[in-house]
Amino acid sequence: MNTDFFEDYISQGKALMAAQNYAQARKCFEDAIKIDPRSEDAYMNLGNACASLDQFDDATAAFKNALLVNPKSGEAMFALGNVYLLKRDILKAVEYYNKAEAAGTCRADMYLVMANVFYDAGDQIQALRNINKAIDVRPLDGHLRLFKVRIYLSAHRYSEALETLDDMEKVLPDAFEAYDLRVQIYLGMKNYEAALKICDKALARYPKDAGLALDRLKVLVEWGRDDQAMDMLASMKASGMYEERRKDCCMQEAILALRRKDAQAAVDVLSSANTALGNDKDLLYLIMDIYGKTSQYDKLIKVSEQLLTMDISDFYRATAMYFHAAALEQTGETQKAMGEYRKLTSSLRRMTIQNPGFYEGYVYRLLSHANLGEYEKALTLAEYIENLYPERADAHAFKYFIYKKQGDMEQAAREAEAVHKMDPDFVL
Repeated sequence: MNTDFFEDYISQGKALMAAQNYAQARKCFEDAIKIDPRSEDAYMNLGNACASLDQFDDATAAFKNALLVNPKSGEAMFALGNVYLLKRDILKAVEYYNKAEAAGTCRADMYLVMANVFYDAGDQIQALRNINKAIDVRPLDGHLRLFKVRIYLSAHRYSEALETLDDMEKVLPDAFEAYDLRVQIYLGMKNYEAALKICDKALARYPKDAGLALDRLKVLVEWGRDDQAMDMLASMKASGMYEERRKDCCMQEAILALRRKDAQAAVDVLSSANTALGNDKDLLYLIMDIYGKTSQYDKLIKVSEQLLTMDISDFYRATAMYFHAAALEQTGETQKAMGEYRKLTSSLRRMTIQNPGFYEGYVYRLLSHANLGEYEKALTLAEYIENLYPERADAHAFKYFIYKKQGDMEQAAREAEAVHKMDPDFVL
């Protein structure tokens, strides 16, 4: 065996891999294998080159040849697991990761992949088991600990999530992401006092961090401490942090304006930010929503049309389509409005077939049928919504709306009674 040529091919191949020239790297590793067909290292490198070229079958063959040379190679088993994962063969991937672990390969990235696989499958127990192994291997990796927190949150295990963040703070006191996540947890628990304390602690450590300042603003707004929130906004504007997080800050400022019943101020704030950002779909949606709720139909038509030209989510699209039709109806364009309601029933039906969990799609479809006078279809959708969410008053509220539109005030009264029995604060 010509050792010098073999080593040259391997080193050249690795250099080509680093330069992302995977095709030439593959050729180098194949030439090395011709010199030494018993080299585990050459097969491993060949497999990596093939995988980088998306040639997964060839990568699988190369890694299996590495296993033939060394049947106890945990690294080859790990690599095979990665290829099967790329091929979306999850069961095979997990099988080879387990084999790699049994062979003595204990890699944080392997355990992280395993945790993600089980997390996506809804198995929080196995996800936690694997992320804990990853943390044991790499205890100073904050991203692993944050992922562990998210697993707990997905299972609504808030106390364990907070304990994990406490442990993280002991090891990584400078990880400001942990402060942000802790604030979000306390907000979810509506423990505003604790959330504010975390914000103040974090800002004492990082006084110029705009993200942490924004967290504090959000806590004050959600807590209803409007005067303090306005002071926080003023402070952020003076320090330049408002501009750093302008979109999020203006949303909070708009909420405060709406609480003061100053819809125009809210629109002005959002519009100014939207202009500065070159048309932002989230801001346009909020502006559209305000126009809808304040019956500014001419403006509603324009902004919904603008939003519909953008790449937006199904929720935004369905809302903009319905608002546009409703605004046309309110401005006397009845024929156009009815045509749009008709199109809405078809397009929303397609959306809900593709995404059965798209709740708003059913709602706007129901309302469109009702506005077309197709009350039986609207009531059928109301029944469906009731089956989906029997604990919510929504379906009865929709039935109330439909019966009232039909002129059946007796049935409407029964539905109104059912709504207030389920939710005394529900406003019809």
